[in-house]
Amino acid sequence: MVLNSYGRIVLPVENRANAQSEVLNRVIRTVILIIVSLMLSILSVSFAVHHMRLQFEEEFRSISDNKITNVCDVVRRSIDGDEIAADPQSAAVKYDSVISLMLADTSTRSYTAESYGLFYYSDGRLSVLMNHGAEPPESFEVASKDISEWLNAANEPTVIKEDASESVIIPVADSSGRCVAVFEYKLNFNDLKVMGNGFEGKIIKAVIIAVAAGIVVYIIQLLIPKFLFRESRSTQGGTL
Repeated sequence: MVLNSYGRIVLPVENRANAQSEVLNRVIRTVILIIVSLMLSILSVSFAVHHMRLQFEEEFRSISDNKITNVCDVVRRSIDGDEIAADPQSAAVKYDSVISLMLADTSTRSYTAESYGLFYYSDGRLSVLMNHGAEPPESFEVASKDISEWLNAANEPTVIKEDASESVIIPVADSSGRCVAVFEYKLNFNDLKVMGNGFEGKIIKAVIIAVAAGIVVYIIQLLIPKFLFRESRSTQGGTL
């Protein structure tokens, strides 16, 4: 034990080095614990938000499935294959206004892009009679898929589901049962995915900011008492 000129106990150099090493080890362990806690918090919140997003998208798609079913019913009751076979262009003008009115989207905000088109079918070839929405005619499934994938003997509708879109292809037959036209209704879910990505990003960013703020507050609370203690000791030493 050694006393300094002020009568205080001074630790030997070796003991001070050991004390500093112990403090450094504590700081390192604290930093590692904080980093692990931060990573676990971000992962848990990210998993929860992503699960909520998937549930929302699944519910949204189920609503879209109901709409597609209703579109099938409306189109099959409204479009007359005999009219299209007799005069495709006149029928296209008629059904353009009729279908546009029936499929009008009255919602103020939608996370899907709606497109639909009517194609004349003859001798294994398709020609555009009408096209509405963001999708060009060549982007419709009926134009890219093989005829055998959507045309069947009963002229039943075919639903095609992709990762970011969903389509229903409806063959239109005349009174003899021959397919003379094809109607396709397509929903694109890119806006829904963009919205979901943005929502996830905002939540994770908010979690990171909150955890980082907590770390800063913790460090400040840890350092301020030590700083004040050192200031107090230096002030007392200067007055002796």
